[in-house]
Amino acid sequence: MADDYVFESIDRIEIVDREKDMPNLLMLKIPISGYTKRRFIAKAVLKNKTKINLQHITWSLHPKVQGISIDKEGLLIIEPEAEAATFSVVAKYTKDRGIFGMTKVKTFHTSGKDTPPNPLEKAGWKLYFNDDFDSGILNRSVWVNQYLRNWSDDVQSKTNYIFEDSVIIIRADTDSKQWSPFDRNENSSITSFEKTYLHRFGENKNEFSRIIPEYDGLATKYGYFEIRAKLPDTGDGSHVAWWMIGVQDDQNINPQIDDPTVTDVRSSNETGEVDIIEIGLNDLTSWRPVIHANGSTCLEYLHVPETKLKFDPGNEFHIYGYEWDENGTKFYVDNQLVKATNRTFDYRMMTFLGLYPQGGMGKANKIFPKEFTIDYFRIYKKDEPVKANDIIFDKSEMPHSIEKPTGSIKKTFQLKAIVLDQFDKPLRDVPLFWQFSDFISGEKSKEIPGASIDKETGKITITNQVYKEADLFITSKVKSNPKVKKVFHVKVSDEPSRTQFVQIVPHNKLVEIEKPAGTRVIETKFTAKLMDQYGKTMDGNLRWQLAEGTTILDTLSSEGISIHPENGVLNVTSSVKDSRYIFVQAISDFQAKEKNGRYILDNTIYGQQLIKLVKGNE
Repeated sequence: MADDYVFESIDRIEIVDREKDMPNLLMLKIPISGYTKRRFIAKAVLKNKTKINLQHITWSLHPKVQGISIDKEGLLIIEPEAEAATFSVVAKYTKDRGIFGMTKVKTFHTSGKDTPPNPLEKAGWKLYFNDDFDSGILNRSVWVNQYLRNWSDDVQSKTNYIFEDSVIIIRADTDSKQWSPFDRNENSSITSFEKTYLHRFGENKNEFSRIIPEYDGLATKYGYFEIRAKLPDTGDGSHVAWWMIGVQDDQNINPQIDDPTVTDVRSSNETGEVDIIEIGLNDLTSWRPVIHANGSTCLEYLHVPETKLKFDPGNEFHIYGYEWDENGTKFYVDNQLVKATNRTFDYRMMTFLGLYPQGGMGKANKIFPKEFTIDYFRIYKKDEPVKANDIIFDKSEMPHSIEKPTGSIKKTFQLKAIVLDQFDKPLRDVPLFWQFSDFISGEKSKEIPGASIDKETGKITITNQVYKEADLFITSKVKSNPKVKKVFHVKVSDEPSRTQFVQIVPHNKLVEIEKPAGTRVIETKFTAKLMDQYGKTMDGNLRWQLAEGTTILDTLSSEGISIHPENGVLNVTSSVKDSRYIFVQAISDFQAKEKNGRYILDNTIYGQQLIKLVKGNE
């Protein structure tokens, strides 16, 4: 019922900041730094006792208090310089200012203090990555403003965030909604990676996951990770989280295991999770890091015993640290070691920074805004001699399926393995050995009738004797340290060819394009091809667009840069902003999956290339 039609029926106005049990006197802390914020809602109580939210409201404070304000949307903002005071929040109905409501608020100082930022240099370590969030825009080479959109659509999974005083604030407000059709919870997170089938949870089925282009923003193996942050201060809701999961480099685009000779049908072993911060908003001092195997064979579940934090995490900035190496994991608060475990993960992991305003752990009462305020995020690597630390496969040359040969024809293919050091830099001439494994863990070797693998080069040969639904777990290991390994799943299939990918060629993690001077125009032609599940080129049309994010809804129209929608020619002029990240997207008319099931998610096949505009030589 719109309030335009009910003002004659209004008996009184109630002002609330929560769903139920509004206190007679609301107590709010004056922040040590940053701001304390509270969203108020005006409810009209009608003469028939019905309650509705009112939109036509003028908000004010009585009396006015230094350092405290309220905006036209009912958002109260308390600054560090605010006075300790008792005052009223007043809501007047604009159609009849004689109708108003009031609620009492008391602000008070606390004795807490912020932990100052650590120096950027860290003894015994080398800085690998740092984001101070002081540019006012999200670093698109690292962060995605979506949360697990492979299980959702591009709107529901969108992040709510703002930049304020050189911090990023991951937030939720009264418009917060369920993030996925497969999960009733609400969420707002920035993430450093996107991938099809990433982090399967609950009862989700493989067929529910969207086929989306992989975005490898920031994922690494081992290091010391640190954030300086202030947690949400509403005292209600679900939880705030800083967590990491395996990126599932071993995951085939077709995860179903059909091979009857495979007894363990896990389609990924890189599924582990560490919850460095997973704190219920109704008790921010109860810190319990959690390590989940999530089906990964390299570790066991561990619920780290509770630590009671002796400060106010919702009103003060503190430093939270996580150290991870081949021997275990350690957790730090304000540079002090709090817990150490022998649990570890032997694969790359990505990062989530976010919060769950409703659902999950904690007691929710719809108090908003909930704000997870992050001053910086850093990763360090041990200052030690270079060594083989990880293996990745060149994704541009990775077949997800191989056609079963017919007759006497033999088929050969080879994965290109790249050995990385602890700083994720390629190492040359590192001897490897190759094998087929019994399942995705890559531990035990397996003989496969009709298929052979050269143990030195990794070249694979298959004949018509191979089982038509064989699942090949191709494993590469560093000879000098077999614990450094990588597995990839390739299916043998006789399924008809169908379009499944768009590949921009050549594809790089990042392409830098110079901003020209004067009247020059720099032209860069992008090309792409449609490919089937066997890596064969398919026919079909593509359209090109620019985007500011990884979804096809993130269309970008900006002065000084454009792309021809048909031929993929990018034009850059001197009026474009430099030091900016933009995605070039090639979009097909094909769907990667048939529309199926109760929830239909967009499976448009497209590819993308991240570019950075850099200042050229004048």
